[in-house]
Amino acid sequence: MKTKQIPTLQLESTGDESFDAILGGGLPAQSVVVIAGEPGSGKTVLTFQILFRAAREGKKCLYFTTLAEPAIKVIRYMQLFDFFDAALVDQQIMIADLSAAVRKGADATLTELSAMIEKHQPTFLAIDSFRAIADYIYAGHVSRSFVYNLVTQTAGWGVTTLLVGEYVPDELSKYAEFAIADGILRLGAEKQELTSVRQVEVLKLRGMNYISGIHFLEISEKGVFVFPRVRAPKQADVPRVEKPERVSTGVDGLDELFGGGIHRIGSTVLQGASGSGKTILSLQFLLAGARKGEKGILFTLEETPDQLRTIATSLGWDFSEMERKGLLVISYISPVELSTDRYLQTAREQVVTSKARRAVFDSLTSMQLGVPSERRFKELVYSLSKHMRAADVTLFMTMESPQLLGTEELSGHGISFIADNLVRLRYTEVEGRLERGISILKARGIKHQTQVRLLRIGHGGVTLTDAGLSGRRGVLTGRAPAKARSKR
Repeated sequence: MKTKQIPTLQLESTGDESFDAILGGGLPAQSVVVIAGEPGSGKTVLTFQILFRAAREGKKCLYFTTLAEPAIKVIRYMQLFDFFDAALVDQQIMIADLSAAVRKGADATLTELSAMIEKHQPTFLAIDSFRAIADYIYAGHVSRSFVYNLVTQTAGWGVTTLLVGEYVPDELSKYAEFAIADGILRLGAEKQELTSVRQVEVLKLRGMNYISGIHFLEISEKGVFVFPRVRAPKQADVPRVEKPERVSTGVDGLDELFGGGIHRIGSTVLQGASGSGKTILSLQFLLAGARKGEKGILFTLEETPDQLRTIATSLGWDFSEMERKGLLVISYISPVELSTDRYLQTAREQVVTSKARRAVFDSLTSMQLGVPSERRFKELVYSLSKHMRAADVTLFMTMESPQLLGTEELSGHGISFIADNLVRLRYTEVEGRLERGISILKARGIKHQTQVRLLRIGHGGVTLTDAGLSGRRGVLTGRAPAKARSKR
């Protein structure tokens, strides 16, 4: 019995590996793709990036301007990007002005396009702006027959066609070019507080298993870069563990509360008020791994690397030496105007390249500043946890509690179900002194102790003790009065 062979499509690169991955491998060759977006969204930059990538592979490209911008102006700005190569212009990339033909009408436009395609026999054809043709010839709507005739001609020549235009989202279902096109890429931007975040969405791409939904786009001198929105890995990518290995948190007393340490593959949230010891406990976790030769990475949105090295030095730890040995990487970025999906994508790549076995994110509270909704925040934390598990990395995450004393809801943002372990740090009053307390509220798959211990920070780091808490109640409320003596 013969096995049926599944046909495959030849693919063309966008010039950005991440964007190609979102598309399912690239743009299908000989397809018609509409690149839609409002002015300034990056349509022309993306178009030229695609053309120059193809030209470097020896493919002929034909770029038409219409009634939007003159060719000389387009070239002036495109040469500012790294992908631009003047040696390819007029050799592999032919740039022509279609405006004169457009002014004569639809038939003249099709005739000029056909003549230029036959003359240069390009692999790529780009018309920028195709929307301008609609506005001039058809007073806003390109006729279906015009688009059909154009597509028929380009298909006959085996050309990959890019129709670039200034379309707003409401117009995407109204015009003939969107119905006939094989693919639709929508570029745009979303206001978030005082900032604007560039976005890209694949609305349609025939024959491709693309990743739907909104992704994030940045434009720099290097060109267009797309950052896929963070998603959880496939279940098949997450390893099954028959007998979980235990690792130390770096604090003997905390390991004891966990009944012998935490699971190697798992995530732990440290939640507590400012100054309760979350960051130092996280640093001690990384230090414990480094002392065993395990590489660790700290993603910080709060203290800078210099501040963290100073804290470490005050506790008797030499982080600079650990960094020199390649056992510790400190990655800092300001939470101001943070692009969270890009940040987490970069973090995943750093974990892989550094070959880290332990990772700390300090803190989820600061990370949430760059997330538009609480639901998306939960999705990101869930995805982060699963990706670290798939990478066989032990993960610590910190989160600040708004309440200094007393009790409050678990994790504050409804993410306690995501973490394998939840450790609560809090302040409590003991005989007129403000003390730090620590307890384990959750430990998935571990029979843990439920006692509250005092947390002390001194030279050498964090230590736990139950001295002074024996017989006391109300520790979780922030006040731990001594147990009243029974009267005889």
